[in-house]
Amino acid sequence: MSEHGGGGAPFPEDELLSIGTLAARTGVAITAVRFYERKGLIASLRTPSGHRRFHRSTIRRLSIITVCQRLGYPLAEIEDRLRDLPTDRPPTDADWTALSDDFRADIDDRMQRLRSLRDHLDGCIGCGCLSLDVCLLQNTDDDAAELGTGPRYLLGDSPADLPPRSDHDMTGPSTTTTGGDTAGEWHLAQINIGRLVAPVDDPRVAEFMENLDPINELAERSPGFVWRLQDESGNATAIRAFDDDTILPNLSVWTSVDALKDYVFRSDHTAFVRRRREWFLPMDDLPVLTMWWIPAGHVPTLVEARERIDHLVEHGPTSHAFTFHPLFDPPSH
Repeated sequence: MSEHGGGGAPFPEDELLSIGTLAARTGVAITAVRFYERKGLIASLRTPSGHRRFHRSTIRRLSIITVCQRLGYPLAEIEDRLRDLPTDRPPTDADWTALSDDFRADIDDRMQRLRSLRDHLDGCIGCGCLSLDVCLLQNTDDDAAELGTGPRYLLGDSPADLPPRSDHDMTGPSTTTTGGDTAGEWHLAQINIGRLVAPVDDPRVAEFMENLDPINELAERSPGFVWRLQDESGNATAIRAFDDDTILPNLSVWTSVDALKDYVFRSDHTAFVRRRREWFLPMDDLPVLTMWWIPAGHVPTLVEARERIDHLVEHGPTSHAFTFHPLFDPPSH
């Protein structure tokens, strides 16, 4: 036979495979093997009678090609990345290491995106659809559009990347209570609830419980914060407002919708909003968030909050009880 490897040394006969054997070992059709050869992704030697023979190392090369295609890599990109691998000799460990180093950063990035898709597909991805309840929490007014086109949160952005609200070009219903005849007369009450995946002393929610104090302190330092429900422990995890003891209430008062949004979506609190599904089950029977206007100085009760929740469930968003979509201005007088 006339096959020769790198440096003019002939390949041993037992290291050469026919196209049929290569196809059988890799699961790649013979026609596909020929296609990859025409594209320069793999190379063959020829016997004096013109039959193709492939070195055994082609199995590895062809396997990587097929896996990369299944992961969504375009053939042109695969060809570009494999270009530095030798075709006239079996690649060495150093050759494969160089290719691995080149691939690693891109693969890590793709893995992160796949994990994000897996973990957040049932949540808000920042695409602007505003069709899920969670979108009303994480992408109010489609703020994510300010970060670019496409599913911004799935692409790696977060609400924390948004510019300060004072820089926004606000449209739609007024979200502040700092101007007009009602300035200072009305505050915003809100209750958000969640059904824990486990009891408060369960290790599965330990990280959430451990961060309650710093998150509550962050709320109290935030501009526009007025009041929050708490017991002697400093939080409200021991307070119950529902027959279901796994539902935790978070009741607080803010000077405006904007003040609440800035705390929830433009502070360190954002990371916990994104991870809500780790600690809380979906709420199909009750709204996660309910808001209503109260006279400044009034302290809302859980009985009052529960009535607003029930009203929202029965009647949908109204000036009596609403969410971020649609918003309602405070009473005119």
